[in-house]
Amino acid sequence: MNNKGCGFIRKFICEKDLRTERLDPYFYQIELELKKKLENKQTVPLRMLCEEITDGTRNATEFVGYRTNVPYIRLSNIVDNRLVQKGMKYLFDLDGIEKKAVVRKGDILISKIVSLPKMALVDETYDGAVISPDIIKIRPVDQQAQAVLMKFFSSNIGILSLKKMAVPSVLPKISLKQLEDLAVVIDEEPEGDSRNEQAILKQKLHSLYEFGFNEIDTSLPTEFWLKNQLTTERLDVDYYRYHTSKTFEQLKNKIKTERWLQLKDICEIVNHTVSPTDFSNKEIRYIGFKNIDTNSYRIISAETILFEKVKSRARYVLKENDILLGIVGPYIGEENQPLAFVTKEYEGALASSAFVVLRNFKYSTAYLLWCLSHPLVRFQLRAKRRGQWQMMISIDDLKRIYLPVESPEKIDLIENMVKKFIH
Repeated sequence: MNNKGCGFIRKFICEKDLRTERLDPYFYQIELELKKKLENKQTVPLRMLCEEITDGTRNATEFVGYRTNVPYIRLSNIVDNRLVQKGMKYLFDLDGIEKKAVVRKGDILISKIVSLPKMALVDETYDGAVISPDIIKIRPVDQQAQAVLMKFFSSNIGILSLKKMAVPSVLPKISLKQLEDLAVVIDEEPEGDSRNEQAILKQKLHSLYEFGFNEIDTSLPTEFWLKNQLTTERLDVDYYRYHTSKTFEQLKNKIKTERWLQLKDICEIVNHTVSPTDFSNKEIRYIGFKNIDTNSYRIISAETILFEKVKSRARYVLKENDILLGIVGPYIGEENQPLAFVTKEYEGALASSAFVVLRNFKYSTAYLLWCLSHPLVRFQLRAKRRGQWQMMISIDDLKRIYLPVESPEKIDLIENMVKKFIH
């Protein structure tokens, strides 16, 4: 075996254990971490708790413009561990749809894309729905198995275990074949209570936004949105849909009657990038989208890798209390847009160019995390994003995003709740 270039692999695994089908060091890093976490815990293979493990269909291509009895569930329809109707598509019937893609009440749905960890339980509303190919359906053998799996997939060990199941690619996805042998912890008790507490806290934080969202009617013809306002700067119709919507009017009214400041007046957007000569031939800790848990605002891992492997992407040296915000990809302005704060543990790591790094805040990290998740802030991010094949938002547009500045008493309340949520 040629030993050149595999020195940092040995950091996580002995050479005799190296498998030729898995040469990515990140796999062994997760494996080593899981080995420690699973020590002295009772586990069973996932297949022992399930009747069926399948993914969705690629045959669903023709949708109707009205609600039917056959909803088509995509990842965007899974929000905060539940299924939502916002943006739901519908099929006329199940003609041409494989049985494996049809879900029943009690099924557990998880994201196949490891960088977007999501989970939901199918209730009677979505019994008979069809799932997209980016969703995995798990059918538990009974209610007891269902409870065990829901708790496991919500845990840190569960999320890390699913990452280990990923097949290396540009967009790593979970392998169904490997998933069958996933070791499920069946003796975890304390974490369930903390997860329930987190869900309650998140709901309370959301209620503090005090805002009702008006959906945009996308069924109206293009001419309605453009009218006389088309400019050469923005030729995408979605931009005009957002700026002529009722929600945009609500935003303008809030900016006029309440205290809202632009992002550039609240914090610094870091523009100093690393010098390749400073890291030449060195191992670094690299953080990309797959290292972020969007539900908890946390960095859950860092990839130890030679700088040369990621020199085209590694951009920013992180400091404690920095905030990472994803600015590339289809999730800009969505619930699952990558967003996390930097703890002491990840100070000095290098972040991907797919993030912006926010620093030197007028307000606390905790409060800014709450602001960046505000429905009206996300609305602005969606309105400003651009691109057909690769969505992105420019730094200039990001600087002009408005954030709410609440009363000192409410800011204190928000800060305390966010700190409790993330710690």
